[in-house]
Amino acid sequence: MLTSLLFLLPLLLSCQTTMETENIPAICANMSPCGADCYTTCDNQCHCDVTSNREIPFPMYGGECQSTGFCESEFLHLEDCIEEGGPSCPTMLGTNEAVERFSTFDVRIDVRTQEEWDEGHANMSIHTPGLANNPAVDYMDKIGGLEDKRILVYCRSGGRAFAASQHLLKWGFKDIHSFYHGGFPNLNQAIREHSEDSTDHPTRAYCYVTGPSDICPTPLPISDISSVDDITKLGRNIVLVDVRSKASGRLSNAEILLTDKERRVKKFVKKLNKDRDVIVTFCNGGMGAFNGAKRIMEHWDGAIYFVDNGGIKDLKKLSGIEEI
Repeated sequence: MLTSLLFLLPLLLSCQTTMETENIPAICANMSPCGADCYTTCDNQCHCDVTSNREIPFPMYGGECQSTGFCESEFLHLEDCIEEGGPSCPTMLGTNEAVERFSTFDVRIDVRTQEEWDEGHANMSIHTPGLANNPAVDYMDKIGGLEDKRILVYCRSGGRAFAASQHLLKWGFKDIHSFYHGGFPNLNQAIREHSEDSTDHPTRAYCYVTGPSDICPTPLPISDISSVDDITKLGRNIVLVDVRSKASGRLSNAEILLTDKERRVKKFVKKLNKDRDVIVTFCNGGMGAFNGAKRIMEHWDGAIYFVDNGGIKDLKKLSGIEEI
């Protein structure tokens, strides 16, 4: 035992020296065990980890890494996570769940190849080809800062999405959902069929896939709005439209649309057409803003967005929102 400890001592000192002399990235403050800098500071991802107080524990296999389950991730299979789950597993989603929740995710990540992406992809998605085979750090130019976001990962058949999800979990991403009932072709078809069979066609998920069109307003997830600049950059002469039917605490500069009667909506739009180029609808959550935007765009030729997965309470937190 003593011999083993003496053998590990140089590795411990190496890790300590590296972490003390280098600037630790912010992600390491809340990273998952066995991820992030362990790839670069030690010879095995389960030999060291950065704890919440940024200290290096003794680099022995097991300990915190083993108790949280991340040391088993090299041996997990997709079926293990579907049937049993576990701390190394992303949340596994079947087709029905993915269709119903597609628009509620902060981020959708497509890990297919460039050729597969070119054959068809969701408009509101991030393309990270190769993430199934490479550490997440290689994609920080696209996904950096999203560690706390709710993320859906998919590929063509489910296997690469699962592998990519584990890479994200190891690097400190917390809320990862992996689609395993096939891949984007299946999901795309299911979303379109669900929408076309609905009396409310198009659905929000449909518009997230297709992007803006003559029947789809453009989604503006609240997770994409960090400052009022994220709204003003949408275009010139923007108007905020509050479509809540009953509410208090309105924005002083927002127009109010309280009815879904076509005659009144048409009159409302006619008034806006005089000096407005972009409409942004909002409510308390997202569905009302989406439905309001669909009603308005029947009489509106300009750009139209709807604030999704958030609403008035989130907008009020933005400095300068009432000066738009």
